[in-house]
Amino acid sequence: MSDSVIERCFLGHKKISFFALIAVVMMCGCTLGGGYKTKINKEEQETEYSTVYAEIIEFSGIKNKKYQSELNMSVENDVSAAISEFDAVAHEAQPNMPPGVKSVLHITQTVTRNSNCIISFIEEHYIYLGGAHGTTAWFPRTVDTTADEFHIITLDELFCDDKYMEKLNSIISEMVTKNPDKYSEMWAEPKITEENKNRFYLTDTDLVIFFPPYELSYYAKGFIEFPIPLESINPILNERYREK
Repeated sequence: MSDSVIERCFLGHKKISFFALIAVVMMCGCTLGGGYKTKINKEEQETEYSTVYAEIIEFSGIKNKKYQSELNMSVENDVSAAISEFDAVAHEAQPNMPPGVKSVLHITQTVTRNSNCIISFIEEHYIYLGGAHGTTAWFPRTVDTTADEFHIITLDELFCDDKYMEKLNSIISEMVTKNPDKYSEMWAEPKITEENKNRFYLTDTDLVIFFPPYELSYYAKGFIEFPIPLESINPILNERYREK
């Protein structure tokens, strides 16, 4: 199976109808302190060669209803596309799977910030298509609900300083030096580049830059994260994102 097929399974963004499977939909709701209401729609599907568990997060209470609708639809469309494309890859992988072993797609949603009109959350995709272990990918989304049009905030948008990457990389380098145990066994230098700069999420206190398994270290190390206190970079943040 080609890498491009697996990549499409994770990066599909167009809306594709769910393939016909046994589906069970469950819902739960919660309110995060100081933020918008969230509801997780859970979908479980199974075929003779695959199993799927998918969470679709839904936000409510956003004043701009068009923005709210587009945010929720973007999540629904991406999950739908990932499930549909996974089905094709899982069907292709079936002949090479051990007897009784199925391909797996597991999608979860984790909200990391829901305050001051900023929502930041991670959609995690775990996919297993045979072999020693599966692959996990994070798809972060950070949005500003006061923006005129719905879009995912880029790292460029957070900063007013053109040399922000250089400054963040200096902070990350210092973190590695000061925390040798936490950041040990890395075979590459953690560095924000034009290619990976949007692998980040926000919490109430930090900007977190992350690197996926295998990029800096071995698989068992998992995602390597660098939480940078927002207070420490406040002067170079765009005014609308500065800590007041």
